[in-house]
Amino acid sequence: MKCFARSCILFVSLIAPLTYAAAPDPALLGCWRAVKIVLYGADGSTAEDNSGRCVLQFKDDQFDSTCTTTGGTATTSYQYQIVRPHFYVAKMTSSTFRTDLIGSTREYEYRMEGDGLVTSTASQAKLPAPAAAAPRVETKATKTPCP
Repeated sequence: MKCFARSCILFVSLIAPLTYAAAPDPALLGCWRAVKIVLYGADGSTAEDNSGRCVLQFKDDQFDSTCTTTGGTATTSYQYQIVRPHFYVAKMTSSTFRTDLIGSTREYEYRMEGDGLVTSTASQAKLPAPAAAAPRVETKATKTPCP
């Protein structure tokens, strides 16, 4: 009987994270205008963008980042999955700007602050960050109507 109980507990402990991971967070869904993006360099430098030129559109299992630049519009698409409360893993699937990062995967922490969304790359202990990517990125965004 103990062996059966242990088997059941092991099975549930392995399946529970997979079941949770399948559920999108309804709070993320929709469009978010990035009002502040901070890139932290490996050398300790920072680059900040407060232009509001980037919009994230979250759907059930993908999101798109569209930024207006002096050279036109840059669009990047990601597949994402909620892996635990307030964390998602995103895999870049296409980009008109950083094609060298297509296929890369990063984990992000997110939280709601009032009507805003705050995201940051989490510690990459499990998923090594791509060499060409900033070691840490923080974004503050506000809800905006989708186009």
